[in-house]
Amino acid sequence: MAADGMVLTNHDHQTRVGILTVSDSCFRNLAEDRSGVNLKDLVHDPSLLGGVIAAYKIVPDEIDEIKDTLLEWCDEQQLNLILTTGGTGFAPRDVTPEATREVIEREAPGMALAMLMGSLNVTPLGMLSRPVCGIRGKTLIINLPGSKKGSQECFQFILPALPHAIDLLREAIVQVKNTHAALEQLPSPSPLLANMHLDSNMHTMEPAIAAKTSHAVVMAKGAPYLPGNTPAPPTHFTCSCSHDQQIPDSIISRGVQVLPRDSASLSSTPSESPRATQATSRLSTASCPTPKVQSRCGSNENILRASHSAVDISKVARRHRMSPFPLTSMDKAFITVLEMTPILGIEVINYRDGLGRVLAQDIYAKDNLPPFPASVKDGYAVRAADGPGDRFIMGESQAGQQPTHTVMPGQVMRVTTGAPIPCGADAVVQVEDTELLRESEDGTEELEVRIMVQARPGQDIRPIGHDIRRGECVLAKGTHMGPSEIGLLATVGVTEVSVHKFPVVAVMSTGNELLNPEDDLHPGKIRDSNRSTLLSTIQEHGYPTINLGIVGDNPDDLLSALHEGISRADVIITSGGVSMGEKDYLKQVLDIDLHAQIHFGRVFMKPGLPTTFATADIDGARKLIFALPGNFNFRVTGPSLLEAVAPSEAETRQPLSTAPTG
Repeated sequence: MAADGMVLTNHDHQTRVGILTVSDSCFRNLAEDRSGVNLKDLVHDPSLLGGVIAAYKIVPDEIDEIKDTLLEWCDEQQLNLILTTGGTGFAPRDVTPEATREVIEREAPGMALAMLMGSLNVTPLGMLSRPVCGIRGKTLIINLPGSKKGSQECFQFILPALPHAIDLLREAIVQVKNTHAALEQLPSPSPLLANMHLDSNMHTMEPAIAAKTSHAVVMAKGAPYLPGNTPAPPTHFTCSCSHDQQIPDSIISRGVQVLPRDSASLSSTPSESPRATQATSRLSTASCPTPKVQSRCGSNENILRASHSAVDISKVARRHRMSPFPLTSMDKAFITVLEMTPILGIEVINYRDGLGRVLAQDIYAKDNLPPFPASVKDGYAVRAADGPGDRFIMGESQAGQQPTHTVMPGQVMRVTTGAPIPCGADAVVQVEDTELLRESEDGTEELEVRIMVQARPGQDIRPIGHDIRRGECVLAKGTHMGPSEIGLLATVGVTEVSVHKFPVVAVMSTGNELLNPEDDLHPGKIRDSNRSTLLSTIQEHGYPTINLGIVGDNPDDLLSALHEGISRADVIITSGGVSMGEKDYLKQVLDIDLHAQIHFGRVFMKPGLPTTFATADIDGARKLIFALPGNFNFRVTGPSLLEAVAPSEAETRQPLSTAPTG
């Protein structure tokens, strides 16, 4: 029951999640936060937790910084779940568990144990992790490892229990009762199953542990049934490293393996809600790591999304002999890209980080400049009505000080450039138009001076607000900020500004013939230069980039790389694979697998004729995809097409490149 006495349902409260990355290197922008970004994707995935990312932050390995963030997210934002990543190892600065213990009110040791057991099944180094899980108020806090692979695996190990744990903490009575009722319907294991050893392909474990693991899975899902409801032992439960058994894609995409069943699923029970069934299904999963897929950068990473292309590559003889895409003029191509490019959101940044950014709102001065009448020159503040003549010097006014004396008739006050004008004076006579008549015996003071010119009222004085008036618009929305604009922000005291978000741009090269620049050449191979040129061109203009590496000429690999780019970036740029070759599959993958809208597939420019532009609307966000040909010279002329790809500069559309197209 909620605090206000209302029963929560699935629609009353989405799971609000905070991702806290603890890393000195990420905090200092020396490394990319791959684990935190990946966790956001996992949390948001409706086939997993289906949560909402309500907070995301990177902090250094400092106990106080970690504690302050956890306390704010628990007590003020009242998040349902906080996932920390990083700082759980043995290094001297790994202090996340210690900070978490100072925040939580109750520990949740079962979740930490589940992560440790699952990690030990992957690597013996899992014993070096020190995760802490616990509760503060109605918030569940879980420490995950700092690596992308480790944090993803540990998230999967605890995922089966997360929805029910969150329901319990927020007192969602309906969901809790439905889950408990569903668990009551599960059959007990037979003695045969309880004593069985796991499949021979399973990771080596003690027989007792293996029996308990098998027992847990069978209890959750129920034993498969033969005709006549005769229980039969499970035949496909395995956590094999080789994964050589036939595992359905739907299971791999969820990151779990379950026992096959011939009987009706639990969801057929009339009294169960869909969410209760979903929770029971998650509780039924075995805590084994997901199958591994070779990434494009050469390392093994777990990929939750199944990436099997529907492109048929067998019928080579039936490929197009002429391009099915009409020829598009350069002008029309630019207009099309502009029309299809969304305006990204707005973020608030410190003015020191504003170089190269575009203002999303007008900037107004909150003070007058100067805030007082100021002298333009070094000289003497005088009364203009006194005219030329000899005057007594009554003191001095220096920059940074406010004079306290009033200039009376027959008197002047020595002033420096930028110093406030004293009361009684209405003009400044420069020192060159005066003659010193008398000084103190030690020469440290001027006592009397002769004014040799007639001063005009206001002469060499900047009045209040002369440069900038309070409330004046000093920078307009859409202004591209350079050094002068940064200085102006400092002048008017505006230290936080709203700017358009920078688009994140992912770049990949395609081709079986490509090698990384550091590799030795082999017969039939060349080094990839397009990717380096594109990445450096984009980075030169300040845009964050993601290097997706080299992708082979294979639809499955292309689809997997595009999935990664779409999940992490706003714009994806590819090089190669868009012409008429029998291995040019990229346009087919965009069309058939991603259901992307290809706006043009040929542009009237040379080189670069097969240049392709497509958009894909994913989860309400539009992704821009530029598929560029791999022509060597196009690495120079191609970036000019990016003139339109500036969502953060939506008001001005300033180009990313000025390279000519030929």
